[in-house]
Amino acid sequence: MAFVARTRADIRDQLLAYWSAEYALRGETLLTAAGSDAYLLASQIAVIEEAVDAQAEQTARDILPDQASTTGLNRFGSVYGVPRPAGTYATASVQVTGAAPLTTYAIPSGTQMAYSDGSLYSVPAGSITTDGSSLATVIVTALALGSASTRDAGDVLTFQTAPAGLSPTGTVLSAAAGTDAADDDAYRAILLAYLSERPASGNRADWRAWAKGYLATPVVDAYVYPLLEPPTVTPGNGTAGVLGCVTVVALGPAQGDSTVNTRIVPADDLNTRVAGGPLPNVSEYIDGLRTAQGTLTATGEQLRPVTMGPNTWVVQTANTQAQAIVAKLTLTSAAAFSFVVAPTVHSSSTTTSLVVTGDYSVTGTNLSGKKALVLVGTGVIRGGYQVATLGTGTYNGGTGRTTFPLGTALLAAPTGGSTLRGYTTSWEALRTAVFAFFDALGPSDSSPASRWPTEDAVGARSTLYRTALQGAMTRVDGVLSALLTTPGADVTPSTWKTILTLSTFEVVP
Repeated sequence: MAFVARTRADIRDQLLAYWSAEYALRGETLLTAAGSDAYLLASQIAVIEEAVDAQAEQTARDILPDQASTTGLNRFGSVYGVPRPAGTYATASVQVTGAAPLTTYAIPSGTQMAYSDGSLYSVPAGSITTDGSSLATVIVTALALGSASTRDAGDVLTFQTAPAGLSPTGTVLSAAAGTDAADDDAYRAILLAYLSERPASGNRADWRAWAKGYLATPVVDAYVYPLLEPPTVTPGNGTAGVLGCVTVVALGPAQGDSTVNTRIVPADDLNTRVAGGPLPNVSEYIDGLRTAQGTLTATGEQLRPVTMGPNTWVVQTANTQAQAIVAKLTLTSAAAFSFVVAPTVHSSSTTTSLVVTGDYSVTGTNLSGKKALVLVGTGVIRGGYQVATLGTGTYNGGTGRTTFPLGTALLAAPTGGSTLRGYTTSWEALRTAVFAFFDALGPSDSSPASRWPTEDAVGARSTLYRTALQGAMTRVDGVLSALLTTPGADVTPSTWKTILTLSTFEVVP
């Protein structure tokens, strides 16, 4: 049984009881009432002993990380070489405006943007070229680690010093959330998983720790396949059940609202992301050719066992398998769809003019002034659908089409032949819930199974369970029920080492 510190009242009463018993053996009676000499002396001793007890209890808890304090956990991490995850930097896609269309503007080195709360973001040096609407997009990165610098779509960032020819502000189109440093519970789980593997030279926990220990690349988690021979050429499945072989699949931070799949770890310093591709920089760190910070070195410490040859192990990114989601929703009256008809978008639509087939002007099913969800493509917005407010519709009886002007330009021309959907005030929260669900999926196992940690151990299942996603959507305010019509059944990736990624996300009445 673990040692439990006593309160000062318990200590005082125990002392008084002991002293009273000693006096009684001599045929005497000790006065122990409150205010007596014995009571006051016992109370003074109890104050000191209470602190000693508290220290003893904490020392007992710090022996193992399952109950250790913050200081104790940090010491365990230092001793075993498992640092506390420091968090990740938030990124955002920001739309800026130039003085003229189809013009290239230089961005000087050191350019920064700021949010109203003081958060700063670095803008990569180089140049951008505006489109026909004088708009261009830059990817900015927060200067501070953690979730506090995460922005929402629509937030306005201001240049500290605007590059020549560009407007002083920009609007966030999409963002990938930063993550905070691991709290004690998360760090404790990491240490316990490491210690339960009996750290040695080249076991599963070591490979995972090595991949996550390379700090120059955003590796948030890693999954080890100890009996999976690497493929001859990546991407590839490899050969399962081959003794002496190891494959490590590294995953980056959650993608969130970004169009960049940040879960695919960059392969090099140029931010090149290749699904199913090798991570040479991480491998060079394990081979002792790079420091944890990414600096090349000729005298580094080789981490992998010397008995493992260069062709028997690989550190790589996950393969990806796209999955579309169509959800049929029952909503509260407050969150009801702006319309339930389903017009077909015509291919003549542009970023500022939406054309649909049929009469949806004042002479038909009038959609003028309503908010709508427009399919503009997954390349410009995660999930593919963007919110737009329709202007006054004009119906052309000759063509059988209705044209709506758009006050705010879309990110891309609408997809011809797609379906225009009604907007719900639950839309933004639904997107967040679906994105988080996909961002929590892990890579699929080999056959025979060898992935570690297992799906049950870490909760990063690779299978998309429809009931689980439906449950996540019904937890959104305004959603009474959600039924996935696509996919029609649970989905498990068709190949090993593969994560499911979201393609289009559509909601229907």
